[in-house]
Amino acid sequence: MTLENNRKITVATSETLFNEYYYRRLWLATRNMKIPRRLWLDEIADTFRDYNGVIINHLGNRFRIPLVDEVFGDDSDMRWLSYYLRPDDSGDNPVSRSRKFRRLQLIDLYFRIKHPKIARHFGR
Repeated sequence: MTLENNRKITVATSETLFNEYYYRRLWLATRNMKIPRRLWLDEIADTFRDYNGVIINHLGNRFRIPLVDEVFGDDSDMRWLSYYLRPDDSGDNPVSRSRKFRRLQLIDLYFRIKHPKIARHFGR
């Protein structure tokens, strides 16, 4: 049994994801990843496929990861990601805030699984 098998991750709520500071930190982390926009779907899906731990919701119930292609289904080229990552004139903040909760939730979950040292700073 690997250490990952013992991991338990809680998926973010809409309240968490839409918090101004959390949203900005998730946005910055996503921008800083050197993953081309069209490869993000595979990166997210591969991370979820390879994860052997437990994912729960805020109530402690098992969370069933939705199919990535269904969540991003109408945007296989990930144009939404380009809009999401677009900075304002200062370059320090997003130009707008996405309300696509399921997409943000999967990106956040990707960080919680694959880059937990980065994700732990989102809520600070």
